[in-house]
Amino acid sequence: MEIATTRYGATTMADQDFDPPRPRLGGAGPAILGIVGFVAALLIFSLVLVLLDVLPNPLSKSSRAEPQPVAPATSGPAKLAQSARFAKPGECVLNQGTDTKPDLIMVKCEPGSLEVLERKEGTTNVEECRSVPGYRYHYFYDSDLGDSFDFVLCMRKRP
Repeated sequence: MEIATTRYGATTMADQDFDPPRPRLGGAGPAILGIVGFVAALLIFSLVLVLLDVLPNPLSKSSRAEPQPVAPATSGPAKLAQSARFAKPGECVLNQGTDTKPDLIMVKCEPGSLEVLERKEGTTNVEECRSVPGYRYHYFYDSDLGDSFDFVLCMRKRP
């Protein structure tokens, strides 16, 4: 057995058999397997969405038309898309909540809805409605963002 001395004073075993390092996985094989796995997962995901009717079936020959939404026939006022927080004088709202916890929605002005007579900005003082002719109902909004977003709606019920 021979001991070799290096220039820096370290010794190594010259006659010892070393196993060559194991080759690393690399090359095109693993990359191709990864791409094939991704494409397979994407196809399975798409198939699940087709089966759940989230996506249309591309293989179906029937061209079924999507049903058009139909507005339900109601006896009450029709709802509008705009929030009741933006109600202006002359527009109408409807309270779907309670007197203690109101939930106002914008509606078309019909009998039974509440017509906004006046909107008082920057306050929550409902006493300001007393001077409005025809006033009977009020709603106030107290914003957490400051008084400039507060308002009071002075309203009457439409006959």
